[in-house]
Amino acid sequence: MNAIVTELSPKSPRETTARGSIDDTKAPAADTRKFRRRSYLALARTAVIVGGIGLAVVVPLGWGQWVAGFTNQSTDNAYLRADIAPISAQVAGTIRRVAVHDFERVHKGDLLAEIDASEYQAKVTRASAAVAAGEAAIRNVDSRLRLQQRLIAQAEAGISAIAADRDRAQAEHARQTALTRDGWSTNQRLEEALAGIKRFEAQLTEKRADAAATREEVSVLGTQREQAEADLASRKAELALAEIELARTRIAAPSDGVVNSSSVRTGQYVSPGMRVISVVPLPNVYVVANYKETQLGKVRVGQAVSIAVDMFPGETLYGRVERISPASGSEFALLPPDNATGNFTKVAQRIAVRIALTDVPDGLKDLLRPGMSVLSTIHTDQMADATGR
Repeated sequence: MNAIVTELSPKSPRETTARGSIDDTKAPAADTRKFRRRSYLALARTAVIVGGIGLAVVVPLGWGQWVAGFTNQSTDNAYLRADIAPISAQVAGTIRRVAVHDFERVHKGDLLAEIDASEYQAKVTRASAAVAAGEAAIRNVDSRLRLQQRLIAQAEAGISAIAADRDRAQAEHARQTALTRDGWSTNQRLEEALAGIKRFEAQLTEKRADAAATREEVSVLGTQREQAEADLASRKAELALAEIELARTRIAAPSDGVVNSSSVRTGQYVSPGMRVISVVPLPNVYVVANYKETQLGKVRVGQAVSIAVDMFPGETLYGRVERISPASGSEFALLPPDNATGNFTKVAQRIAVRIALTDVPDGLKDLLRPGMSVLSTIHTDQMADATGR
């Protein structure tokens, strides 16, 4: 195999000298550019450092005042909310039926679910019978009181009869005393008259004691009647409780709205406090916006708010500041922060602002849902009018 060899001719001295002259001319220019670049980089680095130090000093001192001075305060840490009512079982039992479908619209008082009521119906029947027995006991006491009144009248009549006999015996004794003194009667008849007086006096004492006992029985019966009335009131309270428990076997909607998916099914056993379903009171929604504390310097109740819902770009809703939270969110945490010990890093706190919607387009009223993300902007230089604009 023959290799192809190409011979490179050596450069001429003139050509070499010319190229060397050009390279010598370019070298100082390149060094100058490199030096300038280094200078610019050093200057930029110095400017960044100085700017960073300036921001580190100026921002903590004046950033809050600068932000607080804005006329329009905005935050995207805001969401639609509603007063959702979680419905729980109040009595234990087996679900007889679920009367609504998931996400169905309901009205106040509509049946949502029903618990088997046979046990509670039996309790109502038993309590009703106890109430009837209590009422009968009172009627019995009243009858005995009427009887005692007749017995008292009878005892008083007996006392009057014996008193009359005693009076007659006393008159006879006086007559026999006079006759015996004049010799027209004997001492035996006088003694018989005196014995009659004593006998009638004894009978009179006995009858008076019987009458007193009869009157005392009236007081006893009055106390028994009070006890029977108290017992009847207790039984009526038990009946009311039984009826309340019976009514609670029917779980009804507390307000108009839309239900979520049911947490129970037919045949499932539930206990008191167990979640059954929730009712979302649509379309009654509002906005809760969590603003930084540095943004609330000019925010007041009644100011106008414009709201943009992420789900509906290009649509603007209007509202007004309704209420401002009494404390930051961290104060309501399960474990509030305690900065008294250890290292400390200052963090801007968030304070919730409740915003009422005052002007919602008709086409969006039935489409807004709690939990949707929104962008709220409070116009601190405007108070909301009747339309919220």
